[in-house]
Amino acid sequence: MTINPRHIPFARLADMIEGRLPAPEQAETRAHLEACERCTGQAAKLQRITQLMRADDSQDAPRDVLFNTISMFRSRHATEKAPGILRRVLAALNFDSGSQPLAFGVRSGQAATARQLLFKAGDVSVDLRLAQGGEGWTVSGQVLGPCGGGQVEMVRDGETEPAVRAGLNNLCEFVMLPPVAAGIYTLRLRLDDVEVEIPELDLRA
Repeated sequence: MTINPRHIPFARLADMIEGRLPAPEQAETRAHLEACERCTGQAAKLQRITQLMRADDSQDAPRDVLFNTISMFRSRHATEKAPGILRRVLAALNFDSGSQPLAFGVRSGQAATARQLLFKAGDVSVDLRLAQGGEGWTVSGQVLGPCGGGQVEMVRDGETEPAVRAGLNNLCEFVMLPPVAAGIYTLRLRLDDVEVEIPELDLRA
């Protein structure tokens, strides 16, 4: 078998140093090392590491000590959470009923139903409903997935203070009241340790 004329793979160098290569391949590999400075350097490093490993006479810790130590760190990882860390996730639009063709038998002149938007953000999804009325836009929705409650706010484009806020009920549903004036908004959902952001939410006719 002919090796790559450029460089020897790491696994083959290790086999050569350990003496696991057949004689023809061993000779071919050593011939390559005589002409390749890079592979020669790697082989020398690997040789030193192998010698150190063979000379290592340290002993493993007792089995019960290792088991107790691993169990301690596992239990700590399962019960502790880093305080004050809030992940921010940008939601991605997966479905928009407004972009779907009209259903068979529905005329374009009929009153439109609430527009449904479905967003995906990490482990959760957000089912959003938008309905235009005489007093403005009614924005409602539900968090689908891991949810232990939280808050929702909408910030109008160009402003810093929320225009409206709402809380999630025990089914992780929300309704923004009063109705929201027309415009472009950013909707932020604050859950336990994550903030889901839906930017450029267009509430215009």
